[in-house]
Amino acid sequence: MSRDEKSPVPEADNGIPIVSLFCGAGGLDLGFTQAGFRPVLAVDHDPAACRTFEHNHPQCRVLRRDLATAPRRYIIDRLSELPKEVAPMGVIGGPPCQAFSVGNVHKKDDDPRSLMPWHYATHLAALRKEFDLDFFVFENVLGLGSKNHEVFFAELKHLFEKAGFSIQEDILDAQDFSVPQRRRRIFVVGFNRKKHASPLFSFPKALHQPPKTVRDAISDIPDPTFFARNLKPEQIPFHPNHWCMAPRSSRFLNGDLTRSDNGIKGRPFRVLEWNLPSPTVAYGHCEVHVHPSGKRRLSVYEAMLLQGFPYEYTLCGNLSQQIRLVSDAVPPPVGKALAEEIRCARYLFMS
Repeated sequence: MSRDEKSPVPEADNGIPIVSLFCGAGGLDLGFTQAGFRPVLAVDHDPAACRTFEHNHPQCRVLRRDLATAPRRYIIDRLSELPKEVAPMGVIGGPPCQAFSVGNVHKKDDDPRSLMPWHYATHLAALRKEFDLDFFVFENVLGLGSKNHEVFFAELKHLFEKAGFSIQEDILDAQDFSVPQRRRRIFVVGFNRKKHASPLFSFPKALHQPPKTVRDAISDIPDPTFFARNLKPEQIPFHPNHWCMAPRSSRFLNGDLTRSDNGIKGRPFRVLEWNLPSPTVAYGHCEVHVHPSGKRRLSVYEAMLLQGFPYEYTLCGNLSQQIRLVSDAVPPPVGKALAEEIRCARYLFMS
C-alpha cells in the first residue's frame, strides 16, 4: 500500500478550504489558518515535512508525493476521497527555491528543482478547471525575479494567466510584519479572471511599528540541549526543537566571536546582533547563525522564533532535517497578513 493510501482522512472543520502544494513545514498554512482559511489537502515529497505538517495540522490530509511525477488529476482524485465533499477555493504554496537562490553558487542547468514551479502551475491549472478556484498564492526567493531568470519567470506568469487568473506580484519583507528577521520574498497572487474581472486585492502594507529584534525573540529562553546520538525530542527541556550542535571550533571558545573587530567574514560564522532583526533564516551546511553570545550556534527553536512560529509549533525529523524545514518556511505572520488581504478581497468580490 502506498504512503498516499495510508494517509488518514480527517473530518472537516470550518474555514475557507484551500489546497497546499509543496507545503513544507506549514508556515504559510499556519498564517492562512489564523486568518480563517482551512487546509484540506497538503502535498510534499519530503517525509520530515509531511510528518511536521500532520503533527501541527491534524485536520488536514497530508500526502507524501513528488508532484513532478504526479498525474494532472492526482490532487483532484485525492480530494474526492475526503469524507465530506470539499471544493477548495484556493491553492497556496512555495516550490523548492534553491535553484533560483542568489546564495546558490553551485547552480546546475539541469537542476530538477528549477522545474518545480512548472509543476505547481500544472496542478494549479487542473484544480482551477475542476473547481473554478477563486485564487492562488505562489511564493519564492528574490532570485526568481532576477535578470538570470527573467525569461523563466515571465513564462511561469504566462502559465498562471493561461490557467485563468489575473495576477499581481510584489516583494514582502518579513520584518515589516512583526517578524524579527530581514527576509524578502516574491509573492504572486492570482484571482479567477472570469469570476473577478476587476481584482480588488492589494498586498499587505508594512506595519507602522519598530521592527522586532533578536533580543525581542530569544533573549529570555534557557540554553539549548546539544545534539547527541539517539537523543529523543521528549528528552529536550523547554521545547522539543531547542537543540543544536555542540560548538567545536576554537572561535566559539577563545572569544573571537564576541569581539566586534574580530575580522571574521562570511556566512559560516555570522554572529547575530541583539538589537537588530536577524538576517534571513536560510541555512546551508554549517551556516546556522551564531547566537549573539558568540558561544554557540542558534538552536532550531530559536530559528523558529526568528521565523515567527508560536511556542506550540513543533518540527519533526533529525537535526539537519529540522534546520532545512525552518530555513524553507514562510514566516506565519507574513502568511497571515497576506491571507487577511485575500479574504477581504473575496468578501468585496461577493458583495
